[in-house]
Amino acid sequence: MTRSRALLGIAGTVVAVGAALALHPVASAAGGLQPGAAYGWGGNMFGQAGSGAPTNQYNTPRQTVLPDGVVQVQSGGRASYARFTDGRLLSWGYNMNAALGSGSTTVITRYAPAPVVGIGGTGTLTDVVDVSVHMESAIAAVLADGTVVAWGSNVNRQLGDGSTANVRAYPERVLTAPETPLTGVVDVESGWEVTYALMADGTVTAWGSVKCDGTLSGVTQYATPVAGLTDIRQIAVAGGVALFRRGDGAVLSCGGTGRALGRPYGPENTPTSPYTPALVTNLGPGSDVADISISSAVTALTGDGRVYLWGENTQNQLTPLGVSGGLTVPTELAQPAGEPKIIDVDNDNSPMTYAVRADGSVLVWGYNQYGMAGIGTTAALVNTPTVVTLPGRTFASIAASNWTVLAVTVPAA
Repeated sequence: MTRSRALLGIAGTVVAVGAALALHPVASAAGGLQPGAAYGWGGNMFGQAGSGAPTNQYNTPRQTVLPDGVVQVQSGGRASYARFTDGRLLSWGYNMNAALGSGSTTVITRYAPAPVVGIGGTGTLTDVVDVSVHMESAIAAVLADGTVVAWGSNVNRQLGDGSTANVRAYPERVLTAPETPLTGVVDVESGWEVTYALMADGTVTAWGSVKCDGTLSGVTQYATPVAGLTDIRQIAVAGGVALFRRGDGAVLSCGGTGRALGRPYGPENTPTSPYTPALVTNLGPGSDVADISISSAVTALTGDGRVYLWGENTQNQLTPLGVSGGLTVPTELAQPAGEPKIIDVDNDNSPMTYAVRADGSVLVWGYNQYGMAGIGTTAALVNTPTVVTLPGRTFASIAASNWTVLAVTVPAA
């Protein structure tokens, strides 16, 4: 999974923007996103770092073979994606569960980025305004007309069109009922067995194995509204737990019983059920949370640059707090005085946590699987937030996964 974000427009309308890009200064005054060059590092066993070569891994950022003009990248573990200013979507890497959207279910490795095929397997997919992926599960993309298309794994019916096939190699529209497309979507977030869509009115719709509807069991084949969620601005999901950031700065959670839930919970079908959206401890209205990201641990960023961590610590993502075990309560990360403000965070389904700073540098910490820290070391653990820099360029966004890291970069000022 890679986390998506939506912002409240001046007139009070929810406006979709690319994942991990909204708060960075490269966003234009008109709300558009400055395009950049894509870099990749970490695991590359299937070419997913984008170098075009079969090198096993890269321990520092390396420019991809993608052309300039990238506005969003998504790392799906062994397959990767890049969205361009003209609405094209390219994919490359490993075609497990037809993740590449090439029209073929044959499991191959493709080192060269190529366009995702169009709806129904004809032509190429166009007018993409957002894309989300979680490993080799379903891939979902929002189109300019507010509809959603999906392809890939459908084991838990996360393609959302009523299909009973376990895999589909090309995009089809997500439906609310037979022959009735879901419309009004501004952002989408894919999980391992479920997909959530943020609607223009701030509500949330979901399909697949939805575990935020009050119970643990049940599969939803068509897009269905999730009760209890209004004025939502951002969704983040990993494994079971889903997080929802509200317009008043509060964060709600549901979907699982792990520490990432961030709150006490009671039996099913009660207001505190882990399968019913409820407020995360200490992150109620007025908390000023501006960004959320989740793996086994959770990272929350406030508008003034404070960072809160909680969840599991199996990959040392909480170690900078001075703890060895997990936490169920959001705890603030101490930051040295005078350092650049953190403006974006990402640890979606990743053993590492990444924090983009206002000067375009990135802080990293956690488990350095496949050199994902990007600091040139193969040491297993990075327990202290460490700066990643890229000479001559600055980071506009980071999109990580359990294998690989991708970034959009722009020339340094």
